[in-house]
Amino acid sequence: MPTDPAASTDKIVDSLTLRFDGEEKDGSALHELRAAHVAEVLQGLVGLTSDFDKAGVFDGEGPAGSEILVRPAQEGSFLIEVIRVASELVTVANDFVTTNGALISVTGVPTLGVVLNWATKSARADVKSFERDKESGLVKVQWQDDTMDEIPNAAWEELNKRQNRRKKHLRQIMAPLSDPRVSSLDVALTPAIEGAGAPEVFVLDRSDYDAVRPKDDVEEDENFFEVEAQMSAIDFDNSKKWKVKTKDEKRGAVMDDKAFLAKVGDGLAIRKDDIFTLKVRADSKTKNGSTRTTWTVVNVISHRRAAGDNDS
Repeated sequence: MPTDPAASTDKIVDSLTLRFDGEEKDGSALHELRAAHVAEVLQGLVGLTSDFDKAGVFDGEGPAGSEILVRPAQEGSFLIEVIRVASELVTVANDFVTTNGALISVTGVPTLGVVLNWATKSARADVKSFERDKESGLVKVQWQDDTMDEIPNAAWEELNKRQNRRKKHLRQIMAPLSDPRVSSLDVALTPAIEGAGAPEVFVLDRSDYDAVRPKDDVEEDENFFEVEAQMSAIDFDNSKKWKVKTKDEKRGAVMDDKAFLAKVGDGLAIRKDDIFTLKVRADSKTKNGSTRTTWTVVNVISHRRAAGDNDS
């Protein structure tokens, strides 16, 4: 992976400046951030850029092969400046126009700052209405707060996909806002161009950080199967605390066979070596990539003594 765009066939096509403002406990200006937060900011920017690049947002012909590089921070302030490098064939966006309040390059390619603005807005505001303009290839979007944006179709399609993934990227980018010392994040909508005035910025604060908290990604599944097992632990007072032992594992189980529980209550003798054929329901719950499975015995199909046990 190249670290110097000048040493490759790629060129700088865009840049983005993030300024984190805040103050220390003694009231002095903020000049440092936690390293872990800075790492999250960069990971979020890389992920967000990758998704929109693959969607063809930065080049109408398809993915531009964008790569995010970091420029050194300026002395005496906490700025994070990143540059996006892409193929030599991709047009550099240096001239910008304002359409319904949205800055976009004259080539129709949005900057990273504009993409970040759309992404954060879509996370905190619902769409009131939208209309596709087939001639221009833009989608006219009216947000719930009655602001308007004209968004290229490829960007609009991407904004309506992978919303939990995007929230994760945005939350990473805004990670320093979880630090009580940091009060706001200024995002430049366009690259800083020599000889031009200061770029327009939009401001994010802790409420924006809270708005992109991803919902728990939960998947539930159930599976029925039959298995031979021994009862390794029996709780006469709590049917949820039984334990069974199969040839492969020993685990907790809920005993939900009411007829079998009645037999046990009437004095059915169970030895530790007795073998039962059980119908089990395995309930699996996957939350944010972590899976937990519980067993419920819904039916004790059969019961036999272990081989060599003549006691009836």
